[in-house]
Amino acid sequence: MWMSLAPPRPPQARPGHVQQVFSCAPIYDLIFCDLSPRTLVWLSHACRYTHAAVACFYRRAYNINQHLSRFFSDPLSFRSLQARTGLVISGSNALQFFDRTFYPGSDLDLYAHPGHVYELLEWLESVDYQFEPSGHQEEDWHNHVSADWDGTVKRTQQEQAAGGTANALDLSWYPDIAGVYTFKRFAVVDGEFVELKVQVMETTCNPISTIMKFHSTCVMNIITFNAAYSFYPVATFEERAALNIPASKHNPDVIAKYVKRGWRVFGAFRPRDIMRPRASPFFANETRWVGDHRCWSIPLDTSGVKPRPVMSPSSEQFSWDPAIHNGWIMSYSDSSDTGQKVPFMNAHLIMTTIFRYNYIFPDEKLALIIRGWSRSQGNLNHRSLTKPDWTWFDDEIPRFREAVELAWAMEF
Repeated sequence: MWMSLAPPRPPQARPGHVQQVFSCAPIYDLIFCDLSPRTLVWLSHACRYTHAAVACFYRRAYNINQHLSRFFSDPLSFRSLQARTGLVISGSNALQFFDRTFYPGSDLDLYAHPGHVYELLEWLESVDYQFEPSGHQEEDWHNHVSADWDGTVKRTQQEQAAGGTANALDLSWYPDIAGVYTFKRFAVVDGEFVELKVQVMETTCNPISTIMKFHSTCVMNIITFNAAYSFYPVATFEERAALNIPASKHNPDVIAKYVKRGWRVFGAFRPRDIMRPRASPFFANETRWVGDHRCWSIPLDTSGVKPRPVMSPSSEQFSWDPAIHNGWIMSYSDSSDTGQKVPFMNAHLIMTTIFRYNYIFPDEKLALIIRGWSRSQGNLNHRSLTKPDWTWFDDEIPRFREAVELAWAMEF
């Protein structure tokens, strides 16, 4: 992991003031709060005292329950909802979590898989959030979202998108999103009366596919029920740099917002990214997966989080979040106007009725193998099973990945 804290060597000298400073949280917190994540890791390797201090600071600085307590009085209930639905936090909230910062007035962006939106909106209402329709949306969100999503029906992006046609927002700014639902409530936070805003994005494929179409790399960060992942951590948090994805559709004001927050946004790969690709923090033409060694992965304490239930009696239970079996490649093309290397995201979509969730894979061969197997298994399911006794095969995804990666390794 990019942020792993390796055990340091024992100190060779007497601790003296080092022990005093790094044994007192009020003192070392003042030091650590201004250090970048990578500097903290380096410092943790200095001696056992700094290692222990950084580990303690790390647990407190990245306390997800405390982070979520601004929006929800019972963060564990929300995270249990995440666990059973694959719900993902992204946008500025995930960025703030990694960056140990706070943007006044910022909202919470939630990205939901198809078929889980109804449950999520009902849960928000149960914790006193009120639906705030936009444009020509009706007052009652139940008129937009069906409780009876059928994952056994043939899936296409067009069919999934049809579920949000009553949404009056300009969805051209929201790639791969079928609907956007805004909820608000008033609460007292830190002694201040504030309005809290939660936006639910109903994705047409899955959250990762949508995030890959964000305006720039600095917001390509997610929080699942059991871990937080930053896809481009060195660029985002060390260099404070971001790469714009020109093919994405976004409001032009969004780029300006992140520039004001301190990020330098590049419209094309920098010369050094092309000349020295291994040293580039954008990893051009490299196969990527959520949670790979290029990510900054923060495991989250799941004590008190209820695990995902079995989806059907014949389906195998899996404990992982669907996000981790999604991948992509950031490729580039030559701009016809300037000749610069312009980035674009490349991935292969898997949408099939034998998987409860949809996935994107970076490798076309792997995608073809799984599509072929899915077609055969799907024919059997549709001939023999009905919706109540449907068998889901998501648990086979990591096994396919392992088998294919092993076969490729043996070829070399």
